[in-house]
Amino acid sequence: MCYDVPMQERTMGLRERKKQRTRAELTEAAILLFTDRGFDATTIEDIVGEVEVSPRTFFRYFDSKEDVVIGFFDDMGVELRGMLAARPQGEAPFTAVRRALGALIELFTSEPERVLAAKRLAYDTPAIRARLLDKHARWENGVTEELAARLGVDPERDPRPRLIASVALAAFSTAVSRWVDSGGREDLKALLNQSLDAVGTGLDRTPPASVG
Repeated sequence: MCYDVPMQERTMGLRERKKQRTRAELTEAAILLFTDRGFDATTIEDIVGEVEVSPRTFFRYFDSKEDVVIGFFDDMGVELRGMLAARPQGEAPFTAVRRALGALIELFTSEPERVLAAKRLAYDTPAIRARLLDKHARWENGVTEELAARLGVDPERDPRPRLIASVALAAFSTAVSRWVDSGGREDLKALLNQSLDAVGTGLDRTPPASVG
C-alpha cells in the first residue's frame, strides 16, 4: 500500500534543501571572491550580490566573513565524528581514527580546488587562522568524546582518548599542510598514511595493568 507523505514533512524537506543550497552557494561565492580580490577587499555586499540574496540572508547562515571559510571546516569536523562512530566497535582505537581520517580525505580530494582555496585563505589570513585553531580544538574534542565512548572510559581520567585524538589529528594536519604546499599535486592519502605510520606504533597496544 502506498501512503502520501504529509505536506508539512515534504515542505520541511524542500525548505531544508533550499537552505543547504543557499549556504553552499554563499560559501562558494565567498571563497572565489576572497581568492580573486583578497579577503579584506571583499565585502559581504559583494558576496550576496553574486548569489542574489540580501545581507540579511547572509547573516542567517554566518556571523562574519571569517565564518564562511571556518564553517566549511566545521562541517568537516562533524563528518569526521560521524565516520568514527560508524567504525566497527571491535576495531582498535587508533586504527578506527585512522580509517575515519582516510574516509575524510575522500571528501577533501573530491573537491580539491575548493579545499585548497579555503586552506590557503586560512593560512594567509590571520583572522581566519585564529578561528581555525578553535575549530581544530573542536575536532579534537569530538574525536576524544567518541573514542572515550567506544572505550568505555572517562576521558578526564584515562589519557588515551585525548592522546590518540591529538596525535592522529596532528598527523592529519601535517599531511594536509604538505598537500596544500604542493598545490594539491602530491597524493594526499599517501601523505596521510606516511604521517600516521610515523606515529601509530604502540597506540593500539593495551597498556599494562597498574601495580599496587
